[in-house]
Amino acid sequence: MSNEFEEEVVTDLEAGRKETLAKLESARKETEEAVSKILETGLKQAESVKRQVIGAAELDARNIQLKALEVAVNNAFGVAAKEISQTKGASYERAMVRLIQEGIDVIGANARVQCSSEDRRVVLSALGKVEGRVSLGDVPVETIGGVVLTTPDGSVRFDNTFEARLERMRPTLRKDVAAILTGG
Repeated sequence: MSNEFEEEVVTDLEAGRKETLAKLESARKETEEAVSKILETGLKQAESVKRQVIGAAELDARNIQLKALEVAVNNAFGVAAKEISQTKGASYERAMVRLIQEGIDVIGANARVQCSSEDRRVVLSALGKVEGRVSLGDVPVETIGGVVLTTPDGSVRFDNTFEARLERMRPTLRKDVAAILTGG
């Protein structure tokens, strides 16, 4: 009986050992899968954070570039305005004639012209070269050059000063200046 009992105990021990090894193997596989999922999730999160950081840095760099470009464009406009204001002579008078005629085309032949006190003489000369009943106003306009035309009652106003023209052309000129500055 003791042999039988001993064989039974050994069989039970062997079965317990196999069952324990199977449970250990199962626990090892579950642990490996859990660790693998944790690592995978961590890598995905790290990649997501990496993309966010890179995206934010690229956006910041683009904003800095746009601000620098805007400063350069504004400087270019300032230089252009200064150069325009220094133009004098026959070409300046022709420009005034053209500016006045453009204003007449917009508001009509019966117009009042205003200009800076520095341009009064040139504008008086230019008025003799345009068609229409155009008179020179008494109140000077603060401008680097150009004219402002109004109807006699002042209800319609057309600002054809150099500053206003530059401002109207600014979107188109901004693209051109930006292309020059960026080499595009």
